[in-house]
Amino acid sequence: MVKTKFKKAVSLMLAAVMSLTAFTGIGATTAFAAVGEKADVYLVDYPRSGDTNNNGEWGHGNLNYMNGWKGLSTKYTGLRAMGSYSGNIAYCIEPGTGQRTGDTLTEKDENFFNNISPNGTISGDDIRLLIGRILQYGYRGGISTSWKSQNESDANCIAHAYATQILIWETIVGERDAGFNHVSTSGYNAVLECVSTAHPLRSKILSYYNSMVTSVQNHTKVPSFCTRSSGSAKVNELEWNGSKYVATLTDTNGVLGNYNFSANIDGVSFSVSGNKLTVSMEKAPSKEFTITAAKKNGVRRGVVVWSDGIHQNGNGIQDVVTYAQEVSDPVSGFVKMKVSYGSCQIVKTSEDGKVDGIQFTISGNGVNQTVTTANGGKFQLDNLMPGVYTVTEQSIDKYVPQEVHRVTVVAGQVSKVNFNNVLKRGNLQVIKSSEDNLVEGVTFHLYGTSLSGIAVDEYAVTDKNGVASFDDVLISGTTPYTIEEVDTAIRYVVPANQTAPINWKEVTTRNFTNILKKFSVTVTKSDREEGTPQGDATLAGAVYGIYKGETLVDKYVTDKNGQFTTKEYVCDNDWTIREITPSEGYLLDTTVHKVGAEPQLYTVEHNQTANDVTESVEENKKIVKAVLTYQDKKTMSVPDVMRILGLGKTATYRLINQCRFKTYLVLGKMRVDVDSFEDWYAGQFHYEKVNGERPGKKYGKTLSPLTVAKVLGIPRSTANDLMNDGIVEFIWVDGKRRIKRESFDKWYASQSKYTKVKEIEEVEGYVD
Repeated sequence: MVKTKFKKAVSLMLAAVMSLTAFTGIGATTAFAAVGEKADVYLVDYPRSGDTNNNGEWGHGNLNYMNGWKGLSTKYTGLRAMGSYSGNIAYCIEPGTGQRTGDTLTEKDENFFNNISPNGTISGDDIRLLIGRILQYGYRGGISTSWKSQNESDANCIAHAYATQILIWETIVGERDAGFNHVSTSGYNAVLECVSTAHPLRSKILSYYNSMVTSVQNHTKVPSFCTRSSGSAKVNELEWNGSKYVATLTDTNGVLGNYNFSANIDGVSFSVSGNKLTVSMEKAPSKEFTITAAKKNGVRRGVVVWSDGIHQNGNGIQDVVTYAQEVSDPVSGFVKMKVSYGSCQIVKTSEDGKVDGIQFTISGNGVNQTVTTANGGKFQLDNLMPGVYTVTEQSIDKYVPQEVHRVTVVAGQVSKVNFNNVLKRGNLQVIKSSEDNLVEGVTFHLYGTSLSGIAVDEYAVTDKNGVASFDDVLISGTTPYTIEEVDTAIRYVVPANQTAPINWKEVTTRNFTNILKKFSVTVTKSDREEGTPQGDATLAGAVYGIYKGETLVDKYVTDKNGQFTTKEYVCDNDWTIREITPSEGYLLDTTVHKVGAEPQLYTVEHNQTANDVTESVEENKKIVKAVLTYQDKKTMSVPDVMRILGLGKTATYRLINQCRFKTYLVLGKMRVDVDSFEDWYAGQFHYEKVNGERPGKKYGKTLSPLTVAKVLGIPRSTANDLMNDGIVEFIWVDGKRRIKRESFDKWYASQSKYTKVKEIEEVEGYVD
């Protein structure tokens, strides 16, 4: 028998070139010789002579393994080497097949296993891979005939080598699946039974056995979130975190640090922290993509087969394997990632309730689309790639321009963006002035239709500086608003209404000036009996005074025609004309002549009135006086009307000319119909008889807004609001509103907000 001997230097040399040689086929991986060369196998049994742990329990009885393989009865733990007793270790791959020291075997490469039949559990190719991985973590090196188990280092070598052999046998007979998981022997002996419970190295052998099982299993173990096949890879979701798309995957297998990660698309970043892999992208992928986990340093030991050409149970010479240098053993895992689409929902609200038909533009991530709200102000755009989008509302004149909104669309979710339209507003300031410098508490009314179509009807009252502010008023449309002074004090000329446009973010100013009503009076003196002077009497030279209340303001002297005209005075209801000194031939007229300068009688600034005074000629020093009465009369004269109402001739004829009551011409003299006069008097509140008889009886018990304001101690505008809001009933009388007394009393009794500060009788001077 020819024996080929190999020097130890050979293995050292191969170790040196290992890093330079890639395993592309097994042909050049032998640690000892080239394929086809021959070598002898040497068997070494333990324990050896002198082993103090020789208890006779190192071997086992006959064992029947899976698939017909056997473990023949022996008293020893057998190991073998190639080339010499101290050669590199070799491992049996035909359990139960005979073998002797000196048997010559021929070298084969790894492809040997491609030709053997599956063992019912794994294929020949899987056997090749697993044996190479067992050798990666098993015992490698030489054996020694001098090993003694009482020596710790020797015991470790024997235990490690025998554990390696056991795992190779398990792989051969079918006790290990492709994942190196142990499978049930189904009634056959387990290979591990070859180590009896009394074996002195049993604990060491099992320790190496278990450690190697773990190492081989972990050799191909991928992170728990991966699969070994890309086709069966699980799909995970990338989610937007506000700045990028992120997914965190947790590895429960504890092998994450053994792998590098790559993706089949650009722009994917990876970071590992403990057992967590974070996948991130700045930009959402357009489609699903695959991540590959590639094992770092994916190598195993090459396998050299030594065979007699027969690989059968019990036939031929037992084949063995030895290790070669490390070869490539790539291990990959796969996981798939995607980003689901999301939706953006625009929700529109508006101050004026108009929410449909509003256009928005959505842009970002390749999208630039204009949409229109419907169905109550909503629009939803689906199938959007997650990310940040810009939503812009089309500008509409009547609304405050909306800010551009940014919305983050999240995968699988509906992201809402809310727009609320606020109507544009501006301000109006009314600046009040008056001739008598009374500017506080004046009410103004602003009304019209806004640009939005909403009616504007607002009131404001001047402050102590005479400023009435209308704040946050809806902007006006093509037609400006109207501003009017409300319930102008009777002493003033009612100022004309003004137009007032309201513009966005602007303050419109309007000025109102109250002009006092003024009058001048022309007094005409006449003879009571004849009209013209009698005898030597004269109408000239009479001295009259004009009085404000009881205060003499100015004196005037009649001219030859018995007349004088005063200068202008401010209208009021207490102006009188009184004779101070009569003219020659006439008695002093003690009548207090009411001027008729009540401001309610006039509407303009400059007014003229007239007073006719009569004088009695001196006759026995007595004054002849006529007392007017129209009881039982159907008509009365114009002077009668003047005396009843306390008016001058001009004011009286103004009433007559306005057709306030019926008049007739009788013998060339104007006569006033009494019934018509009384009917007119009962239907108005502007004029009052000098005897105090109350006007307006036709309308029953009513109150003016001013009376209500004084009774409750509230602004007149608030009293007007009671009517405007329908809280109290009112009627129109002579162009003015009057509150029904019954309605007022009923409302007052039903509320607790307002309290009377005066009684109605205190204010009006009589009972309604």
